[in-house]
Amino acid sequence: MLPYQAQQLIAAAGVLVLAPHPDDEVFGCGGALAAHAAAGVPVHVVILTNGALFGDPDTRLGESCIAGQLLGYGEPECWNFPDRGLEYGEPLVTRLVAAITASTADLVYAPSLREIHPDHRQLAMAAVEAVRRVGGGLRLAQYEVGVPLRPNLLLDITPFLDRKRQAIACFVSQLRQQSYDEHILGLNRFRTYTLPVEVASAEAYTLVSAVALRENALLDLVEPEYVFQTRLGFPCSSQDVPLVSVVVRHLSGSGLRLSLDSLALQTYPNIEVLIVDTVPGLPALSGHCGRYMLRQIVTNQRQPVAAAANAGLDEAYGAYGLVLDESESIPPDHIASLVSALRKQSSCRAAYAGGRQREIDHDQASWSVDCDPIRLLCRPVIPLRAVLFDLCLVNNVNDGCRFDELLDSQQDWDFLLQLSLATDFLRVACAAPFPAVPDNAKEAPEPTSLQAMYERWRTRWSTAQLASLLQRACDPPQLAAFRHHEAELQEAIAEQRQISAAREHELAECRRAVEKLRADLHGRDTQIAEMRLQLQDHQRQRAEMLASHSWRMTRLLRCLSAGWQEWRRK
Repeated sequence: MLPYQAQQLIAAAGVLVLAPHPDDEVFGCGGALAAHAAAGVPVHVVILTNGALFGDPDTRLGESCIAGQLLGYGEPECWNFPDRGLEYGEPLVTRLVAAITASTADLVYAPSLREIHPDHRQLAMAAVEAVRRVGGGLRLAQYEVGVPLRPNLLLDITPFLDRKRQAIACFVSQLRQQSYDEHILGLNRFRTYTLPVEVASAEAYTLVSAVALRENALLDLVEPEYVFQTRLGFPCSSQDVPLVSVVVRHLSGSGLRLSLDSLALQTYPNIEVLIVDTVPGLPALSGHCGRYMLRQIVTNQRQPVAAAANAGLDEAYGAYGLVLDESESIPPDHIASLVSALRKQSSCRAAYAGGRQREIDHDQASWSVDCDPIRLLCRPVIPLRAVLFDLCLVNNVNDGCRFDELLDSQQDWDFLLQLSLATDFLRVACAAPFPAVPDNAKEAPEPTSLQAMYERWRTRWSTAQLASLLQRACDPPQLAAFRHHEAELQEAIAEQRQISAAREHELAECRRAVEKLRADLHGRDTQIAEMRLQLQDHQRQRAEMLASHSWRMTRLLRCLSAGWQEWRRK
């Protein structure tokens, strides 16, 4: 994963830098080399090719020498391979091994395996093999130039940014061809994306030890991004997560659309929907439920719901299963939440949503029930559709869980009991409650069906389970606690109703106040209209007066009067 902290220095006793062309040592790791030189660490730079395809070799090497002086490590060594003449193989690897051994370096810088330039890639592969062969405490730091790599280390080069900028400016012959300074410094700036704001520039590296390379870490360095993301647990497609088979028992009613709509809205990406007809002659369905594949299992004769559920599970291809009836729905995050919870642990192979919704005198409130194994022995405390289970519990040839087709009722409860014997149930707190109350949670089972269930299960219950049942039945403190909890819930409901009534009263008062304000506003609008009429009348009278003959005849008299008044004031 991308680092969220930067180092100030990659610790080393000695450094060897392998650059395919003059300038790569500065572009790729100039900040790191300046940091090593400032810390007094010996740095030796080897430039493998003469770079003749893009400039005069002597000019290019001279530019690298000037840059080396600026960064503090001196003049580089040049092996004078022809530009684009590097080739991964024994001759190059052997020479690199000799150079590493002679340098006594414990840290080698080389291009990344993800580079696109052929010389960069050939040198990258040869450096990896050379470091692997030398072994010991040697480490390889891959740097980036032409292609961003997948880093496991970010180096803060802010203190040496100006020095690296000056060193890049030394490569005049290359900057005439392309604005490499903007590209490299922009890349270093981009590498601060996950770092604190005070880090102005950073270099990215993939740091790997020779020991790790000997343990096949090379495959991790070259693995595709798709494989990398999958290995970290980030699915890149729907096929990267387990398939969930949802069996819908089609009872010929009109509620199938509700179930299919809720399945189409699931946020989990990999689902198959199996519609099992319980009566013959039902209309054919399309092959899709939203983005999911849909298969319809038809029947030539009427079959009970238990047989329909078994038929659907027999046709399931998924790793996990879920069963619901038509007219039932599940929240959009239901399957995604349960699959995620199951995959994060290994002790439970079934999970259930711990929250759902019920109706209380037309008011809705969230409630949550734990699937206590002892409570499940007494009655079905959770609906079947709340449970997602590993299909290996069903597909076991010898003792797989099945819906009992001989029972007249309570087949779902019986199936849940079978699952509870095979695995513990993992409770998952889901944000979205169930849209409605399941029928089997509204009221206790009929006495006759209870007797049939107890007769079926009495031989399967262990002594410990029977003891727990008796203790639960004969435990006054626990019964009192349940009653106290129920009383608290009723009190909370009453309090909420009082709050609701108070808010309704406040709302009514506000509505009355609004009506009064509207009436006042209407009255004031009427007054304003009347005053405008009066103003218009006054303006008309004034205009008539100014236009009258008498007003014009007395103009001289008014002027003399005004002059007389002015003379008296003076």
